[in-house]
Amino acid sequence: MKTFLSVVAVFCISCILSSCKTQQSLPAGDTSRNALDWEGTYEGILPCADCEGIATSIRLDREGKYLKVTRYMGESEEEFRQEGRFEWNPEGNIIALSGMDNAPNQYLVGENQLFHLDGEGKRITGDLANSYVLKKVVAKTAHPLLNSNWMLTNMEKFPEEDWTPGDIFVFLEEESNRLHGFGGCNNFFGVYELKTENQLELGKIGRTQKYCQDEMQAENYFFAYLEQVRYYRLEGDRLELRDEGNKLLLTFTKKSGDD
Repeated sequence: MKTFLSVVAVFCISCILSSCKTQQSLPAGDTSRNALDWEGTYEGILPCADCEGIATSIRLDREGKYLKVTRYMGESEEEFRQEGRFEWNPEGNIIALSGMDNAPNQYLVGENQLFHLDGEGKRITGDLANSYVLKKVVAKTAHPLLNSNWMLTNMEKFPEEDWTPGDIFVFLEEESNRLHGFGGCNNFFGVYELKTENQLELGKIGRTQKYCQDEMQAENYFFAYLEQVRYYRLEGDRLELRDEGNKLLLTFTKKSGDD
């Protein structure tokens, strides 16, 4: 009987130890996997030894599937597509893409970004470290900022009597990353990049070369502000464009009938 009880005791202790070991191997607290909104598409340009850069896009979904699209810039417009499944590491902060055994395939998952890891699964350091980051992009379909005429109603630190509200506007196209508008004298055009956390960057603005003596000062002021834009704020039909320090630059109202 004692022998039987001893066996049972040993078995129970083994089970308890095994259970403790299993629990210790699980990630404790919040992890990238359970605490971040990681599902979505990430884009960036990774360094390339013999080309201008590798344009890279990775889409992750909740079912554990990925789609990776790469293009070698400066060589051709051909895109290379890879898709499969990805797995999380035990700590819940790194994913590994299947089907890419001969190349680095691991990414550290951060808030709205993926960090491309080296062949040993370590963070890349040095002067090019920031170039190995893919940023999460915003879904543009039906985004309230896009495909509407935004009419300028206020320019900070510029007297309203020196320009005519209702003339100046900007329009951001949904199907492309292009924008266009009217600055009070000249038509203008450019590109934009919509990011997470209400970040918005406008590329170099081009414009026609018409000269209007009464409108040029206000127009130049407007274009200078556009180049400083880094954030936007939407409240109904009111749009605010803000600079790096989140200071208000320009205020717009959506043109009626654009809904």
